[in-house]
Amino acid sequence: MKRASVVPYFLASVLLLLGLFSLYVFYESRWLEEELVRQVEVKALALTKTMETSAEKSIKGNALIEGLVRQRLLDNARLIDRLLTANAPDRLVQRISAINDLHKVELLDRQGRPWVSHTGVEPPRIGDLLAEFRERWSGRKAAVHIWGKLWSQFPGQVPALPQHKFWEDSVFGVALEARSFPGFIAVHADASYMLKLQREIGVQRQIQDLGRQDDIHHLALLDNDFTVLAHTDPALTGVRMADDLTGRARSTQRSAHRIVETDGGSRRYELVKPITLDDDPMGFLRIGLAMDSVDAAWWQSLWSMVGLGCGILVLGMLGFAAILYNQRFHMQEIKALEAEVDRREHLSMMGNLAATVAHEVRNPLNAISMGLQRLKAEFQPTEDEGEYSRFIELMRGEVHRLNAIVEEFLTLARPLSMKPDLVKIDQLLNELTTLTEGDATVSGVAINVVNHGPRPVVKADPDYLKQVLLNLILNGLQAMPDGGTLTIETAARDGKMRLSVSDTGVGIEPENLARIFEPYFTTKADGSGLGLAIARRIVEGHGGTIDVTSRAGSGSRFEIVLPLDHALA
Repeated sequence: MKRASVVPYFLASVLLLLGLFSLYVFYESRWLEEELVRQVEVKALALTKTMETSAEKSIKGNALIEGLVRQRLLDNARLIDRLLTANAPDRLVQRISAINDLHKVELLDRQGRPWVSHTGVEPPRIGDLLAEFRERWSGRKAAVHIWGKLWSQFPGQVPALPQHKFWEDSVFGVALEARSFPGFIAVHADASYMLKLQREIGVQRQIQDLGRQDDIHHLALLDNDFTVLAHTDPALTGVRMADDLTGRARSTQRSAHRIVETDGGSRRYELVKPITLDDDPMGFLRIGLAMDSVDAAWWQSLWSMVGLGCGILVLGMLGFAAILYNQRFHMQEIKALEAEVDRREHLSMMGNLAATVAHEVRNPLNAISMGLQRLKAEFQPTEDEGEYSRFIELMRGEVHRLNAIVEEFLTLARPLSMKPDLVKIDQLLNELTTLTEGDATVSGVAINVVNHGPRPVVKADPDYLKQVLLNLILNGLQAMPDGGTLTIETAARDGKMRLSVSDTGVGIEPENLARIFEPYFTTKADGSGLGLAIARRIVEGHGGTIDVTSRAGSGSRFEIVLPLDHALA
């Protein structure tokens, strides 16, 4: 696989991973935000349930207390009425007022004007009028009026008395139509006592206690007109809080909620829920929860998701890059194996062809060689004997050259018949340098043998190995017609023997380097193109490899790698 073909796949995979990662972060953050808002809503509903229960108990408790206070005031009014009927002394009425902590007792006429307007009570002295009033009371029930009630459902109202609104100077009281005189007995409760009672056990106290929890911005109890009855901020009591949220809660008679942005840039969750008391609409509960902790948790989770996703993305990219690289490496190996198979098939076909041709050519060559020998031995020319002999020798030389080529064909085609033996590489190199020393001297080439480390001993066929090295040395000498240096290096490491032959000659052109081991490929005018192909076949037959590195004008280097049985120092 070429590098250019890998890049589009890699980029497409990276874009796919980025797309999947973006979708994951988007949907996961949306789900997380909705889940956090649901938790806030659950908390708000739980608070409303608590507030509703507390408000219901407080209202019922307040109504009960108001009923008791009302009953006590009525009992005091009736007692005073009976004392007045019995013409009891003033000090007795005053003592009753002090014992029961009554704020004020008033005797009023039908117009609401005070009959006696001081704290003490003075019985009316009206004689015949009183007797006439008693006769008219026979069989009638006294009218009762209450003012200042907040929570109780006791019927009755203050009569419309235009002359004097006697109830305005106290927060709670009762007015009883008197039997002792034609008018009313008004009993006023202590205002400080009633306010203290409401503060101690009222809804305001409970809402303030609930409002001390974290993340609660405000809690409020509204009446049916959205006027604040109780609030975590007492200063807002009596303020009307009507908006679109309360309007939705009233129109649907169900909980309504929203999330609003505050002036400080933070968010707040608001909920309005209608509440009832004994199936009658009592008002609305309003809750506001700060979402700072929720938003902080959302951002923290988002950054955690982004960090984790980026880590997974980077690991995925690295993994995919490793897969592509590994695939590319394996594809190169596969292509190399395919090329090797093709080469071997090509060599097999060429070898078979060479064997056939060699068999057909060898017999005629033998006949020609024998004929030339007979001509030289049996026939003597009468003239130009020297020319005749030279001609005979020339033809015999060509026959020998053709026979050598046929032998090379056969070597390439038929299986190698190797005779492995322990070969000392340094001795073999000494023999070869001695054998080629004359050619090297003629060409002006210096041969250097360098051993790196122990002198290796390999198990190989000495004749075949000598043939390979001799071929490489002669090729190196031929590549340096103007002289140079031929270097032979040996090294043994990692269970391998490495043997290289380097020259400083003309080098090999890049377009020819890949074909240098192909059969019948040669750049020499008189070469057969079989030497390096046979050398490669011999090396591979020993379980080794042969490679070449070269640059035009800078020489060539052939390296042979063979398995090493053992090394001798």
